[in-house]
Amino acid sequence: MIQGLYTAAAGMVAVEARQSAIANNIANASTPGFKRQEPVQLGFYEVFSQNLRRPFLFTTDPAPAGGVKIVETFTNTAAGALRNTENPLHVALQGPGYFAIDTPNGERYTRDGAFTIDADGHLATKDGSKVQSISGQPIDVSGGTVNIARNGSVTVEGSAAGQIRVIEFEEPTRLLRQGDNLYAASEEVLRRSANAADTTLEQKNLEMSNVNLPQEMTAMMLGLRAYEANSRVIQALDSTIGRLIDQVAMPQV
Repeated sequence: MIQGLYTAAAGMVAVEARQSAIANNIANASTPGFKRQEPVQLGFYEVFSQNLRRPFLFTTDPAPAGGVKIVETFTNTAAGALRNTENPLHVALQGPGYFAIDTPNGERYTRDGAFTIDADGHLATKDGSKVQSISGQPIDVSGGTVNIARNGSVTVEGSAAGQIRVIEFEEPTRLLRQGDNLYAASEEVLRRSANAADTTLEQKNLEMSNVNLPQEMTAMMLGLRAYEANSRVIQALDSTIGRLIDQVAMPQV
C-alpha cells in the first residue's frame, strides 16, 4: 500500500515535468526557429533494468518504488514552416544547419534568423549577439541595401561583406538549450560537425516554430487528467491507511 503512494507520487512528479515542457512549447509557438521539446518517460522497470547494466550509476539515494520517471527531454529538430516577411535581414534555413553566433558566453547556435543591425553596423541577433562569418569575424552590413544569397554570401550595395557561417551537426539532438533560442555544443558534438553542405538560406523569410498548438493543448489536458487521477489514488490510499490505523491497529479492551 505504501508502494502505491510512491507510485502515484512518482506519476505526479513526471506529469509536472511534462506539463512544464508543454507549457514552454506553447509559450514559444510563435518564436522563429524554436524546436519543440518532447519529454521521454520510462517506467520503473525500464529505469531499473538500465541501471543494472550500469551499476556504477547507483548512488545511496533511496530507490524509486515504482511508477514512471522523465529520463530526458528530447528536442524535435523537424523543420518549421517558412513565413515571408519582406525584411532583408530575416533569413530562414532550409536544411539541418544552425547559425553560429558570438555571445558573451562563447559560441552558440540558433535556427532563429530574425537578424538586425547592431550599434557597430554588424549583422546581429535580436539581443545584440553578432552573427559569425565563415572567417569567424562579424559581418558589416551598414551603408546600403543588404542581399543574402542562398549560400550565405552577404553583399551590401553589391560589395562583398562576408558569408554567414552555418554549421551542420551529426547529432543535433545532443545540443544543449541555453535560453534565448540558443544552443551550446559539447566538444564531442563539435567534433562531429562541419560547415554547411546541405543547408541553404532564404532571405526575407523566417522559419517558424515546429510546435503544433492543437497537439500541445491536447497533451496538456491529458496531463491534467493524469495528475488528477494520481492525486485521487493518493487520497484513497491515505484514507485506507487512516482506517487501518484507527480500526485494525486499535488495541483490544
